[in-house]
Amino acid sequence: MKTIINGKLYNTATMTTLCERNVYINGTYAGDSSIRVTKSGNYAFVVTSNGQDLYRQSRIEAISKNQIARIIDGWRLDDDEVTALANHGLLVDA
Repeated sequence: MKTIINGKLYNTATMTTLCERNVYINGTYAGDSSIRVTKSGNYAFVVTSNGQDLYRQSRIEAISKNQIARIIDGWRLDDDEVTALANHGLLVDA
């Protein structure tokens, strides 16, 4: 998926995924949500849909580093995701 936001190309094929969660609607897989970073260091919130939920639309939203903590609040992260987020200065120990 590719989107131009403020004159910048966001291409999910070339972005690095920092963390991701699967989304289920009524027990059926409907897509995923992820935090990704472009090669030039821009962050994005990426939502994909497989068409199982009529209200869920695939999209890419440019976000700032400060917005990431709010977006992923409550997500369960594996060790690789914690490391990736920490390497970008997005997580600190409590």
